[in-house]
Amino acid sequence: MIITPTSLTINQLFGSNNEQYVIPTYQRRYSWHERQVWELIDDIGLIEGSDTHLLGSIVCLTGHHTAGLNKLELVDGQQRLTTITILLECIRQRLDGLNEKDEAAEVARLLSAKPLGGQPVRKVVLDSIDAIEFGRLVTNDNQQGFKNKQLEWAFAAVREWVSEQTLGNLASFLYRLKNQAIVIRLDVSEAKDAFKLFETINNRGLKLSPTDIIKNFLLGNAARFGDDALQAARASWTLLIQHLDGTNSDAFFRYYLMSLLKVRLTASDVVPSFKKIFMKQVLEAKALPERHLYADPDDSMEEEAENGDDRLLVEVDTGAEEQISFKDFLDRLVLGSRIYGELVLVKTSDAETNRQLRNLKMIKAVQTYGFLMHLRADGCSKKHFKEILKLTESFVLRRHICRERSNETEALFAKLCSVNPSNPVPATREAYRELCPADDKFRDEFATTSFTSNVIDRARYCLEQFEMSKHGEHPELQVLGAEDVHVEHIIPQKIKTKKAKEEFGDWIEYLGDKAELHHQRYLSRIGNLTIFAGALNIGASNNPFHKKRQAYKESSIKLTQELFKKSQFKFKDVEQRSKELAEMAVNLWPIP
Repeated sequence: MIITPTSLTINQLFGSNNEQYVIPTYQRRYSWHERQVWELIDDIGLIEGSDTHLLGSIVCLTGHHTAGLNKLELVDGQQRLTTITILLECIRQRLDGLNEKDEAAEVARLLSAKPLGGQPVRKVVLDSIDAIEFGRLVTNDNQQGFKNKQLEWAFAAVREWVSEQTLGNLASFLYRLKNQAIVIRLDVSEAKDAFKLFETINNRGLKLSPTDIIKNFLLGNAARFGDDALQAARASWTLLIQHLDGTNSDAFFRYYLMSLLKVRLTASDVVPSFKKIFMKQVLEAKALPERHLYADPDDSMEEEAENGDDRLLVEVDTGAEEQISFKDFLDRLVLGSRIYGELVLVKTSDAETNRQLRNLKMIKAVQTYGFLMHLRADGCSKKHFKEILKLTESFVLRRHICRERSNETEALFAKLCSVNPSNPVPATREAYRELCPADDKFRDEFATTSFTSNVIDRARYCLEQFEMSKHGEHPELQVLGAEDVHVEHIIPQKIKTKKAKEEFGDWIEYLGDKAELHHQRYLSRIGNLTIFAGALNIGASNNPFHKKRQAYKESSIKLTQELFKKSQFKFKDVEQRSKELAEMAVNLWPIP
């Protein structure tokens, strides 16, 4: 591995007219949080006298330099260089606004590259998924919203900080940034070396995630297979991050691997499991000298994954019998990412399937995604898939309500990845029945469960299903979505404060003896919850439930309308209504 390290000031790093730093399409979105941005600003601002400060290192895949524009592929350091670019751009705009044209032009020169006889281009160019939004943020184009909230925040925060500085302070900061902030640039000419180097560097940026490590392992080995394989891997990874945009990519890899291995994996298992599968499955990997290191099965993973539960223990199988080309390996990975994105983001091509996926999302049925990926990737019919989704709603809701072990639930779904996708229903139903809580337990737990703020969507789902069940002959009726319907606490969440008393009335007096004690116990039970479309406008009243009754009467939601029939609503009413809804729940979500 030939590495050329160079210590450069920002003036030097950005000073060459014929060099451009390219953040390639396969890179993740900009993801620095407030801490990283403010630390970088503070580090520069605190430089004293003639001292210098090391901002960190970047890794560039350089290739052979020519007289024209040389595009340096940024393998590592995109977060840092993007943030420095944001700083310089915001400072340039402020200087330009203050009519400091010469200094603004000097900063603009750093932000562009222009080879002799060529057209000026941006010094740091995002060829990644953030490209369009970055360009809009540079020009202050806020007509549409931004998907990358962290990139939007970084521009807004830096602009505000720059606007608050006096011209003298800004000049001092800019001087330190350009002349005393040091970056170590590591130039590597071979792609395989660049990706390997990335994995070994510790810097002040974000800690490497499993996704980062897998990307570099994949691209690094692709480079060892040849230029065609590297280009294919880059293109495939670009598609993968596009499919996973808006999801947790680390979670995707965990569930994808679980669908292959058919065993539950912890977060720490993801990278070694991916490497093992790659080395054992990919035909081209046979020629890699380190392949023998992945030959022995990892029994410890098997034990750790199942936490000693012999009933659910399955053999860890990395698919050693199946040998596929690198291209097929990539194609399967991209297919998995597309399916995962559709499942998590509820964006399949079928509206009814999407409604069922929305239900699972509201329940928080994340453990199911590996199993559902397995079914869709291997050709499960639409009819069977919808039947599986319906069974899964009942099964997962019952286990959540009864507080069954989540590890056990996840292990079951991993094991179910061995079912035949062409006829998955019988085996799935049998597996669900074995671990499904009984009716009595589900009924009792449902009536006493607290649907707190972190699972309020689960309550919304239940209430929506109760409502739709009341429309019998019109099963197509759907309660309005989350943006139009909110979960209403009948006895309000706050009853003690002066403001609550002014807004809602004296609930403590209304509820009677030990009101504050019982309030915490009954507040989040299903019997104290309903759904309401539109804003409630309930003022203070000596009998606070009275005005609520009038608002409920006007609701178009039957579940809410029924509350008008009650002359009062106290803790005993919460308990009674909870029991009534629990009886309905047993029938709505039967044992599979």
